[in-house]
Amino acid sequence: MFGRPWHRYAWAPVPLLSMSVLACLPFIVAAYRGVIAWWIAGLYTACSATVLVFAIVQPKVNGWFPTAVWTLMITAVVHVFLLDRAKPQAK
Repeated sequence: MFGRPWHRYAWAPVPLLSMSVLACLPFIVAAYRGVIAWWIAGLYTACSATVLVFAIVQPKVNGWFPTAVWTLMITAVVHVFLLDRAKPQAK
C-alpha cells in the first residue's frame, strides 16, 4: 500500500483531521490498489456517510454517538497502520 515508510504516517491522520468524514479515503485507495476487499472500503464509506449526515441534520442523540465517532476514528487510524502488507525478509 505504501511506497515509502513515511507514507503510512501521512495517511494515518486523515480520519482524525477530517473528523471521520474522510475516514473512508485511505480504504478506497487501498481497495483500488488491491490491498483490501471492496466491502471493507464500503463499510468505512457507509460509516463516514452516517457521520456526515448526522453532522448536517444534528438529531438529538444520546452520548453514544460521540463515542461511536471516536471509535470509528481510532479504528480507522489503527487500520491504516495495518494496511501495509508484510514484506518478505531478505536472507
